[in-house]
Amino acid sequence: MRIRSFLATVSLLLPAAAFAQTITSSFQATSPSGVISVNIGKSLCLPPRQVDFRVDYTTGTVPTAGTDTVAFYITADASVCSDTSKDPPGTANNVPSSQLGQAVINTSYLVSELIAGLPNGCNDATKSAASPYTVFFCVRRKTSSLTGGQTLIANSLPVSFALIPPKAPTLSEDSVTPGDGHLRFSWTSNDSGDRSYDVFVVPPGKTVDSVPPAATVLQSTSVDVSTASGGGDLQDGTPYALYVRSIDAYANESPLSNSVNSAPIVIEDFYNRYRNDGGSDGGGGGCSSGETGFLAALAAFAVLLRKRSRMVAPFLVASLCAVPAARAADWTGQNRPPRFLLVAFKMDRYDPQIDSEAGLRGQPYHEVFHGRAPPRYQLEVDWEAAHPFGSLLIGATGGFWQNYGHGFDTSGPTPVVSSDTTHLDIAPFGAVVTYRFDELADRVRWLPIIPYAQAGLTAALWSSFNGRGDVSNRTGGRGRGSGWSYGYTTAVGVAVNLDAIDATLAREAFIDMGIQRTAAFAEYGWTRLDAFRRGGTMILSDRAWRFGVSVEF
Repeated sequence: MRIRSFLATVSLLLPAAAFAQTITSSFQATSPSGVISVNIGKSLCLPPRQVDFRVDYTTGTVPTAGTDTVAFYITADASVCSDTSKDPPGTANNVPSSQLGQAVINTSYLVSELIAGLPNGCNDATKSAASPYTVFFCVRRKTSSLTGGQTLIANSLPVSFALIPPKAPTLSEDSVTPGDGHLRFSWTSNDSGDRSYDVFVVPPGKTVDSVPPAATVLQSTSVDVSTASGGGDLQDGTPYALYVRSIDAYANESPLSNSVNSAPIVIEDFYNRYRNDGGSDGGGGGCSSGETGFLAALAAFAVLLRKRSRMVAPFLVASLCAVPAARAADWTGQNRPPRFLLVAFKMDRYDPQIDSEAGLRGQPYHEVFHGRAPPRYQLEVDWEAAHPFGSLLIGATGGFWQNYGHGFDTSGPTPVVSSDTTHLDIAPFGAVVTYRFDELADRVRWLPIIPYAQAGLTAALWSSFNGRGDVSNRTGGRGRGSGWSYGYTTAVGVAVNLDAIDATLAREAFIDMGIQRTAAFAEYGWTRLDAFRRGGTMILSDRAWRFGVSVEF
């Protein structure tokens, strides 16, 4: 954002018994170092401008006539502002007695008065942002005591002038990296006073003087831009003229840099490589169609449950009619209520078997991600529905996983790895039923082992992203890189009741937070996400060891 004029506040650091006083200015700005000052550049100096100062006493003692005097000065030496032995040189701007009873006192100076000590004034050709001309606005309040003595409280605000523009930056063709619908480039600053930069990406048929900046960056000498000056997305294969202009903290603008021409290029991200290799999933669900994809997945679950209702119903009825409450954990010495809720956090290394799809001509997943298997994080919440010599749980799971790779530059005869990143996000969701044999762990402290088995239906929302961070679009518009894969999941595992390590701590956790059991677990899971082998879906199946912790209430 270009710096023109700002409004900020300077709080004076005064003794505890003194009044609170604030000075503000309509030209005030904050420099990169955090020092607050009034910065005036060439464009703000030449017109007959006036700088308004405001002294605010609303949070302290308001000066009163007969006891206090308030005077303003412009001085080149800040130290004389608080010098108690003499007043600063120059004419004082005294506040009339009639205004001393006000909480806010205003004063103003013409820019020409502030810069009067600089030869040639606003036409000076020596002062830049790296070496500005500075004077100080000084406010002095004198308070007379009953014994005839005086107390001085004073402070100053710097007013700086930089009147020559910064030097133009330098662009190099080697610093430009074309991507898919975007350009990354950097430049060299040739002036220490540079604070921000206007970036121009000029499309064919237009001139740099006829378009606004495509972007403005603050205190950075690089940019990644996907929008042309004047609006519109950058188009692959279209050459653009690149320029940069620097701006200092005084709103002085440099001349334009030299021009470099560059064109975005087609980059084959993960989804496009998958489709080009014969992948059958056309995407178009999930992020691209809002709730439609999710509702379709829920409908699929409903159909599957209906088809299996004859087998599921008798099992659920028998389970829910079993022992309705967990046996009290006798070894704790407390009569605890039945457990009703389990919350578990689990993590594994996820390696989706995308390349196992029949008909693929290559290995797009391995070629982009090189076999990396980042961690997948999942949260499981289960209702402990019944306790038939153990615990029967019905719950839901959700998680997130992300893998990063690089797309391929296909502009030449042979695809090569590009600097454009591409990433794949997968968010699994599932409904699970779990049986935990925790009867012995409840009864015997030194048998803390809890074996369990789990099965359920699951769906995963996958999304492929290109180098701009947008959801991938199939080249030619024949598909979008987001959709659902669904199937089933099973797991077997063993949990260890950690309460057995310290019974006292376990009792305190129950009394303070209602936690009846804390456990660490390891499980081996099989997930089949391939639309039940019907095809047309990205295969996200995997098998892996999972580790985690759980708490029960």
